[in-house]
Amino acid sequence: LCAAIMTGIFMGLEAAGIDWGGGDYSALYLGASCGISSTMIVVKLLVEHAEMDTAPGRLTVGILIFQDIWAIVVLAIQPDLANPEIVGLIKTFALILVLITVALLYAKFIMPAVFVFASRSIELMLIISLAWCFFLCCFATLPFIGLSMELAALISGVALATFPYSAEFNGKIKYIRDFFVTLFFVGLGMQIPVPEVGAVSKGLLVAIVVLIVRWIGIFGVVFGIGGGKRLAALSTINLSQVSEFALVICSLGMSFGHIDQDTLTVIIWTFACLAILSSYMIGYNYYIYGVLVRVAHRLAGRSASAKGDTAQEHEEGGDHIDRNIVLLGFHKIAAMLVAHFEHHEPHLLAKLHVIDFHEHIMPELRKRGVTCAYGDISSPDVLEHAHHGEVRLVISSIPDSMLRGVDNMRLLKISKQVWPSADVIVTADNPRQANELYDAGADYVLRTAKICAERLHLLISDHSTHAVHHHHVGSDMHLNNVFAAFKEKEKDRHIQTFEVTSP
Repeated sequence: LCAAIMTGIFMGLEAAGIDWGGGDYSALYLGASCGISSTMIVVKLLVEHAEMDTAPGRLTVGILIFQDIWAIVVLAIQPDLANPEIVGLIKTFALILVLITVALLYAKFIMPAVFVFASRSIELMLIISLAWCFFLCCFATLPFIGLSMELAALISGVALATFPYSAEFNGKIKYIRDFFVTLFFVGLGMQIPVPEVGAVSKGLLVAIVVLIVRWIGIFGVVFGIGGGKRLAALSTINLSQVSEFALVICSLGMSFGHIDQDTLTVIIWTFACLAILSSYMIGYNYYIYGVLVRVAHRLAGRSASAKGDTAQEHEEGGDHIDRNIVLLGFHKIAAMLVAHFEHHEPHLLAKLHVIDFHEHIMPELRKRGVTCAYGDISSPDVLEHAHHGEVRLVISSIPDSMLRGVDNMRLLKISKQVWPSADVIVTADNPRQANELYDAGADYVLRTAKICAERLHLLISDHSTHAVHHHHVGSDMHLNNVFAAFKEKEKDRHIQTFEVTSP
């Protein structure tokens, strides 16, 4: 919808005398390119601001996926745009379908066995995942297929996203990705010619059109299908930029002779302006929404609260259950905690999110309503990608004697780094270690020996009190009666848990 509206606007402006560059398809390329938002910029900023798991974040990512599919369609029909043939288009889409089928079948029947075999070595999994992507790109560029490498890379990424290791992959390739993103922007900068008033002004005009049309094409559609003003507005603010695919599409258009350098220059200026603007808009999206609500209320003659439309948050998409309790590692204590919640407070299971590298426990956790992510808990980058919502409590319940390659002190520091506003509970083996963890900023330190001693102290004290009482009244008090009373309180025999292995 955005692409269609903008194509019509740019064609109208071209008819009014504004020159978008040489070629017969300059207005069409501007409209089609500007209809796609930047997955690279938006996802990176949503992750940095911990909004991936919110309702606006999920909707934003969903729209980006749909736009990426639209980009696949554009890349497919682009070579035959000057002379479209039904047979050629059908052949192209058939080859895309073949590529998708190969990717999904490979991901369903072959890659799971490979990843399960390699899951003990995170580095090996990273190499295999990258090799898989390059394999699919090479397969797509074979002469009898002839699809673009960009299209194949997108499809391979979608296939990898179906695995439970996706958070681990994202965390590990972060630096490789950022390196090539840096090169991408370096290359983009080198393509920007010496600023001219005409090119810059046209780029700003296109950017203004993009910002206006986004509210029609995204806000109007989301609000129209019942998404609510808050959800629709935040998603629109998040998607108010132009995709890096716009540069790819226009560069290919130049190679096909559809447009010239002037059109690409306009797109580059538009992309640069909106990319810079988006870095601030996404960071202050809730504030911008509040300002817009107050302005709308004033224009409508209604009073606006100081904080905007926050009173309606729960009515308009704010009812998402945040997974704000994160368990780093899953072993005996965590398993018993989940079992206790399941038996006594089942609603708390909706608050739990487990991060661990033992894949075999995850199906059982999901059956109990607990979300989980495969990942290395000692890596801050992995933790950033393994949970994107607001975290209020982080629990490390595994003692150092059972951890490998990391200890509770490092987990405490990593947790404070990744989730600075969260409370952190860690585990100590002895009083000295507990004091060190408290000095390092732990909010609470678990000591299994201390908790067991406290329980034994309570049990013995209770027995002694009753023994003295029964001695005074002339009767006997057996310790078995105290045991029975404590068993009834705990009711552990009614709690079903599941087996876990050593971390």
